Amino acid sequence: MNNTTHDTDTEHTLPPMQEVPPMPLPAADEPASVPAPLMDEQGAFTPGWFSRFEELQPYAASLSKFRRPEALAKSYASLERMKGYPDPADAPRMAAFRAAVGLPGDAAEFAITRPEDTPDEIWNDQLAGALSQVAYEYGVPPKAMEALAARYSEEGRRFVADCHRREGAAIAEADAALQQEWGGAYEANMDTIASFLSTMGERAGVDVRALVENPALRANPDFARLMLEAASLTQEAPLHTGNRPEGREEAHRIAHDPTHPLHEAYMRTNHPQHRYANEQYDRLAFGRSL
Repeated sequence: MNNTTHDTDTEHTLPPMQEVPPMPLPAADEPASVPAPLMDEQGAFTPGWFSRFEELQPYAASLSKFRRPEALAKSYASLERMKGYPDPADAPRMAAFRAAVGLPGDAAEFAITRPEDTPDEIWNDQLAGALSQVAYEYGVPPKAMEALAARYSEEGRRFVADCHRREGAAIAEADAALQQEWGGAYEANMDTIASFLSTMGERAGVDVRALVENPALRANPDFARLMLEAASLTQEAPLHTGNRPEGREEAHRIAHDPTHPLHEAYMRTNHPQHRYANEQYDRLAFGRSL
């Protein structure tokens, strides 16, 4: 009797081994693709070595200039030294900086062009030239200067328009105050001031037409009051209460009405009857005796 026992519960049967298919070999006419080496036996870069790196494709033109690794390393070291803004007083380094970042090397190319619609009040050609030179010395891109000039012009136009608006409002306010103060004598008093200034200007050899015709003459009520008082004190133009209205009206026509017979002679200093017209004006406007 065989005393050997078999435990059928613990006995396991291993699965049959599966065969792994062999790796396919390249066909004889299709050799395996082997990347070209980066460097040749002499330690120089092989032509197109950078083409295997996709991220280097945008720089292919620059990288193709480097034949050996040491040249590329020197270029990188030089670039590291260029980091940071150079001292404008260091002309060689600033020139290298301009070349490295693609700025023009000629100062004339930094010239600032006057933007369209720039008011004369805020534009200065000499200042623009000085700023262009600063832009060149400090390596400020010309496009940045153009943008700054455009923004400056825009703000300048707004500033000038606001000044004109304020000036107009001040003149209107001052003029209204004088009209309220002088009432019906307003026009006569303003004519008196204009005549006084014209007479003083003629005596002093000063052309005061621009001053007399400028609306800003009315922007300062105190100035108008002083001129009227000065005319009274010097007896060049009495106050509106001391002269005949018809005389002032006739004098006003001589000075302002082109149809008056004496207007042209009064306005033209080289006219043969200028002296006579002046005397008639003075007699009518200032009450002078001839």
